[in-house]
Amino acid sequence: MLQPGAVPELFDEMKRYVRLGPADEVALRRLSPVAAPHFPRIAEEFYDRLKNHPEAMRVFTGPEQVARLKNTLREWMALLLRGPWDDAYYQLRRRIGHMHVRVGLPQRYMFGAMNQISSSLVKIAEERFVNSSERLGVVDALSKILHLELMVMLETYREAFVDKVQLVERQEKLVLEQQLAVSEARYGEIVEKAEALIITTGTEGHIMLFNRRCEEVLGLKRTDAAGRNWLELVASEEERPQIAERCGAALDGRRVTPFEASARSSDQKEHRIKWHLTTLPGGAEPILCAIGLDVTEERELAQRTRRAERLASLGTMAAGLAHEIRNPLNAAHLQLTLMQRRIGRIEGPEVAGVRQAADLAATEMKRLAALVEEFLQFARPQPLRLAKSNLRATAEEVVALIAPEAEAQGVDLMLEPGPAPALLLDDERLKQVILNLVRNAIEATGRGGCVRLEIEVRPGEAALLVVDDGPGLPSLDAPIFEPFYTTKQGGTGLGLAIVHRIISDHGGRIGLESRPGKTTFSVLLPLKT
Repeated sequence: MLQPGAVPELFDEMKRYVRLGPADEVALRRLSPVAAPHFPRIAEEFYDRLKNHPEAMRVFTGPEQVARLKNTLREWMALLLRGPWDDAYYQLRRRIGHMHVRVGLPQRYMFGAMNQISSSLVKIAEERFVNSSERLGVVDALSKILHLELMVMLETYREAFVDKVQLVERQEKLVLEQQLAVSEARYGEIVEKAEALIITTGTEGHIMLFNRRCEEVLGLKRTDAAGRNWLELVASEEERPQIAERCGAALDGRRVTPFEASARSSDQKEHRIKWHLTTLPGGAEPILCAIGLDVTEERELAQRTRRAERLASLGTMAAGLAHEIRNPLNAAHLQLTLMQRRIGRIEGPEVAGVRQAADLAATEMKRLAALVEEFLQFARPQPLRLAKSNLRATAEEVVALIAPEAEAQGVDLMLEPGPAPALLLDDERLKQVILNLVRNAIEATGRGGCVRLEIEVRPGEAALLVVDDGPGLPSLDAPIFEPFYTTKQGGTGLGLAIVHRIISDHGGRIGLESRPGKTTFSVLLPLKT
């Protein structure tokens, strides 16, 4: 937009450029009365030519407007030759130019119009002015004024273009400011306060955004995570190829079904994350957005619920089955005992094999009786006899009881120093739990291994940890708390099922974390006194 005072200076500069002087003004005024009778014809010819150009005619609304514009063109030619060529002249020409801009007339038609009008006026001058010097002066003046008209028209188009660009820039700046404000608000409200893990990466997988929930779950500050490959932080080595393939599909614009993957935090705690992958427009390259929900507790709760349901149904079945087995088993054992006594009174080498078979049968019957007893213990747990007990004292008794067994197997067993919370417990049943877990840990580590017990007090609960440095479990998905599942030769598979039942009866829960070199069973009990 022109600044105040710029119009006269600009028009004067234009006139100096085309060298329109007083002699030219005199020549134009000589042509004016000669050309005026031809103005209606020139206007008719001008608009007749436009009829063959639909793009130019598109700016007109109808015949009435064309008729008005013919009158305007005649007035324009009259002022063109008559003058005066002052600031008022310039302002009028600018208004005409801005009108052309508003109606959307392409600039190229101005050049064609000037050429057509110039040809008509030059022809008139050549026909009416016989003196060659005078004729050349008129034609030269006519060329200058028409070039000046084009300069004014083009300047109005330039002003309109500059105004449009500036308007677009202001609008874009306003939109960007609004978007920035909205983005900042959304970042604060959605990204930072969300209970979901939100990570954005480039096509190479390097972290760009790492929200508060990621810091909490993975135990890593965003400043330490920035620029690192996100798969190294949130996926195990076994799962990375499959997740990388899903990332590639998402970046290609394909839909990726939500999936679960394991993520280990900085304190080596394993989380199960359900990931949703999508892409965001990122200019030259798309941005991968990974939104994850920590479903570890939900998964554990679902597993505990299913396990409790199965244990309840198995307990009912086991109670009936054990009862039906016990009576015939007792009768068979009694008959076998009588047979062993009678065989014992018979001498001779031929009886040795029979006696050996009978002894083997008796041994297997005793093992079967023990299994039935354990079966009944699992199926019909006794009501808890709760009393105020010291968890550390209970653990110390178990350690003292099993220490000789650990020493005999070459395993270092210790109870770490720590708190001694007082809880409402069935002390004998809890000893059974600790004894079972410690014995399993001793067997898992083997000679030269180490088993340690730790006691912690956490918000609302006390934790007893049994930690060993054995090879770890082959799979965390193994149903180790299910009845009859065992990896030990000759095991019944009821030990950990009974442990789970006892802890559940106390209103607690049992957790497991395992990797090569460290396996931890966590017994979590409510702090009720």
